[in-house]
Amino acid sequence: MPKPWPISTVAEMGSSQLLVLICCIPWLCDSNSMGKDAWLRPGCHKVGNTRKITIPDCVEFTITTNACRGFCESFSVPSIPMMGSSLSVLFKPPKPVVSVGQCCNMMKSEEIQRRVLCIEGIRNVTFNSALSCSCYHCKKD
Repeated sequence: MPKPWPISTVAEMGSSQLLVLICCIPWLCDSNSMGKDAWLRPGCHKVGNTRKITIPDCVEFTITTNACRGFCESFSVPSIPMMGSSLSVLFKPPKPVVSVGQCCNMMKSEEIQRRVLCIEGIRNVTFNSALSCSCYHCKKD
């Protein structure tokens, strides 16, 4: 735990420095501003993810890799009605609502190799671990 500032140091501060200090103390003391709950902030964040792995005929183990977690923007708005009679309007009527959605996605990853003891011998198992995360268009794989 850091040592508190001596009273003489605080007394020598100018009013603007003191104001900055007073405003920053709650943020610096807030355990959610950094650390394990950082993903609660808006956006997509890289977080540690520990899970138990069970592979038939192998020794059970736990592994920690990086995952992506967070909140990304999505919205729906009424579409603008198309006026005129272009061919695209005749064959493809406009949708009444336009939806835009972003999901928290793993943008770059690395492979983590793990040697596992199994009945038939040692097996090499590969897991993906996030290197970077970002809000990006939602996709299905």
